[in-house]
Amino acid sequence: MSVDHYEAGMNAYDQGCYEEAWRWFMQSPDDPRCQYALGVLHSNGQGVSRDFREAARWYEMAAEAGIVPAQNAIGFAYANALGVPEDFDRAARYLKMACDAGELAACVTLGEIYALGHAGGNREMAADLIKAAIDAGAGEEAHEIWTRYELWKT
Repeated sequence: MSVDHYEAGMNAYDQGCYEEAWRWFMQSPDDPRCQYALGVLHSNGQGVSRDFREAARWYEMAAEAGIVPAQNAIGFAYANALGVPEDFDRAARYLKMACDAGELAACVTLGEIYALGHAGGNREMAADLIKAAIDAGAGEEAHEIWTRYELWKT
Protein backbone atom coordinates (compact mmCIF):
# COMPACT_ATOMS: atom_id res chain seq x y z
CA MET A 1 0.00 0.00 0.00
CA SER A 2 1.30 3.42 -0.97
CA VAL A 3 1.70 6.13 1.67
CA ASP A 4 0.31 9.59 0.94
CA HIS A 5 3.14 11.68 2.34
CA TYR A 6 1.03 14.82 2.38
CA GLU A 7 -1.75 13.20 4.43
CA ALA A 8 0.77 11.63 6.80
CA GLY A 9 2.49 15.00 7.18
CA MET A 10 -0.79 16.76 7.84
CA ASN A 11 -1.71 14.20 10.49
CA ALA A 12 1.61 14.90 12.23
CA TYR A 13 1.14 18.66 11.78
CA ASP A 14 -2.35 18.58 13.27
CA GLN A 15 -0.89 16.83 16.33
CA GLY A 16 1.79 19.51 16.70
CA CYS A 17 4.58 17.15 15.61
CA TYR A 18 6.17 19.62 13.21
CA GLU A 19 9.53 17.90 12.74
CA GLU A 20 7.74 14.67 11.86
CA ALA A 21 5.48 16.59 9.48
CA TRP A 22 8.54 18.12 7.80
CA ARG A 23 10.03 14.64 7.33
CA TRP A 24 6.84 13.38 5.71
CA PHE A 25 6.51 16.38 3.39
CA MET A 26 10.17 16.12 2.37
CA GLN A 27 9.52 12.60 1.10
CA SER A 28 7.41 14.09 -1.72
CA PRO A 29 9.05 17.44 -2.52
CA ASP A 30 7.52 17.43 -6.01
CA ASP A 31 3.96 17.28 -4.65
CA PRO A 32 2.61 20.87 -4.73
CA ARG A 33 0.61 20.22 -1.55
CA CYS A 34 3.81 19.23 0.23
CA GLN A 35 5.61 22.24 -1.23
CA TYR A 36 2.99 24.56 0.23
CA ALA A 37 3.14 22.78 3.59
CA LEU A 38 6.93 23.08 3.62
CA GLY A 39 6.54 26.80 2.95
CA VAL A 40 4.21 27.10 5.94
CA LEU A 41 6.63 25.24 8.22
CA HIS A 42 9.55 27.44 7.19
CA SER A 43 7.49 30.63 7.38
CA ASN A 44 6.29 29.82 10.90
CA GLY A 45 9.49 28.18 12.16
CA GLN A 46 7.62 24.98 12.98
CA GLY A 47 9.94 21.97 13.17
CA VAL A 48 12.61 23.93 11.29
CA SER A 49 14.31 27.27 11.68
CA ARG A 50 12.18 30.19 10.58
CA ASP A 51 13.47 31.05 7.13
CA PHE A 52 11.45 33.34 4.87
CA ARG A 53 13.75 32.72 1.91
CA GLU A 54 13.19 28.97 2.13
CA ALA A 55 9.47 29.51 2.70
CA ALA A 56 9.28 31.68 -0.42
CA ARG A 57 11.10 29.04 -2.46
CA TRP A 58 8.54 26.40 -1.52
CA TYR A 59 5.57 28.77 -1.86
CA GLU A 60 6.62 29.78 -5.36
CA MET A 61 6.90 26.19 -6.55
CA ALA A 62 3.46 25.39 -5.16
CA ALA A 63 2.01 28.62 -6.58
CA GLU A 64 3.24 27.74 -10.06
CA ALA A 65 1.45 24.40 -9.69
CA GLY A 66 -1.82 26.20 -8.92
CA ILE A 67 -2.04 25.97 -5.13
CA VAL A 68 -4.15 29.05 -4.31
CA PRO A 69 -2.96 29.65 -0.72
CA ALA A 70 0.63 29.43 -2.01
CA GLN A 71 -0.16 32.06 -4.66
CA ASN A 72 -1.43 34.32 -1.91
CA ALA A 73 1.59 33.62 0.30
CA ILE A 74 4.23 34.23 -2.39
CA GLY A 75 2.39 37.30 -3.63
CA PHE A 76 2.39 38.70 -0.10
CA ALA A 77 6.08 37.80 0.20
CA TYR A 78 6.97 39.74 -2.96
CA ALA A 79 4.83 42.70 -1.87
CA ASN A 80 6.55 42.83 1.54
CA ALA A 81 10.09 41.62 0.73
CA LEU A 82 9.77 38.52 2.93
CA GLY A 83 12.56 36.19 1.79
CA VAL A 84 12.50 37.64 -1.72
CA PRO A 85 13.24 41.10 -3.10
CA GLU A 86 10.30 43.48 -3.17
CA ASP A 87 8.70 43.10 -6.60
CA PHE A 88 5.20 44.47 -7.03
CA ASP A 89 4.81 43.10 -10.55
CA ARG A 90 5.51 39.54 -9.42
CA ALA A 91 3.39 40.09 -6.31
CA ALA A 92 0.48 41.24 -8.46
CA ARG A 93 0.86 38.28 -10.83
CA TYR A 94 0.48 35.74 -8.02
CA LEU A 95 -2.10 37.71 -6.07
CA LYS A 96 -4.27 38.09 -9.18
CA MET A 97 -4.23 34.31 -9.66
CA ALA A 98 -5.35 33.79 -6.06
CA CYS A 99 -7.87 36.63 -6.16
CA ASP A 100 -9.41 35.23 -9.36
CA ALA A 101 -9.75 31.91 -7.50
CA GLY A 102 -11.72 33.64 -4.73
CA GLU A 103 -8.98 34.21 -2.13
CA LEU A 104 -10.19 37.44 -0.49
CA ALA A 105 -6.91 38.14 1.31
CA ALA A 106 -5.16 38.15 -2.06
CA CYS A 107 -7.73 40.60 -3.45
CA VAL A 108 -7.14 42.93 -0.51
CA THR A 109 -3.35 42.87 -0.85
CA LEU A 110 -3.62 43.35 -4.62
CA GLY A 111 -6.03 46.22 -4.04
CA GLU A 112 -3.49 47.95 -1.82
CA ILE A 113 -0.75 47.46 -4.41
CA TYR A 114 -3.03 49.07 -6.99
CA ALA A 115 -3.98 51.89 -4.60
CA LEU A 116 -0.28 52.71 -4.35
CA GLY A 117 -0.04 52.83 -8.15
CA HIS A 118 2.19 49.77 -8.45
CA ALA A 119 2.05 46.91 -10.99
CA GLY A 120 0.10 48.95 -13.52
CA GLY A 121 -2.70 49.51 -11.05
CA ASN A 122 -4.58 52.65 -10.13
CA ARG A 123 -7.06 53.87 -7.55
CA GLU A 124 -10.09 52.89 -9.64
CA MET A 125 -8.82 49.31 -9.96
CA ALA A 126 -8.07 49.30 -6.23
CA ALA A 127 -11.56 50.60 -5.39
CA ASP A 128 -13.19 47.91 -7.51
CA LEU A 129 -11.15 45.12 -5.87
CA ILE A 130 -11.60 46.35 -2.31
CA LYS A 131 -15.32 47.03 -2.72
CA ALA A 132 -15.84 43.54 -4.15
CA ALA A 133 -13.80 42.03 -1.31
CA ILE A 134 -15.84 43.90 1.30
CA ASP A 135 -19.08 42.82 -0.37
CA ALA A 136 -17.81 39.21 -0.32
CA GLY A 137 -17.14 39.38 3.42
CA ALA A 138 -13.50 40.44 3.68
CA GLY A 139 -12.57 41.62 7.15
CA GLU A 140 -11.12 44.67 8.81
CA GLU A 141 -8.08 44.94 6.58
CA ALA A 142 -10.26 45.58 3.52
CA HIS A 143 -12.17 48.30 5.37
CA GLU A 144 -8.91 49.80 6.58
CA ILE A 145 -7.52 50.01 3.04
CA TRP A 146 -10.83 51.43 1.78
CA THR A 147 -10.54 54.17 4.38
CA ARG A 148 -6.75 54.74 4.36
CA TYR A 149 -6.66 55.39 0.61
CA GLU A 150 -10.09 57.08 0.53
CA LEU A 151 -11.17 54.74 -2.22
CA TRP A 152 -14.80 55.83 -1.98
CA LYS A 153 -13.68 59.04 -3.69
CA THR A 154 -12.88 57.28 -6.99
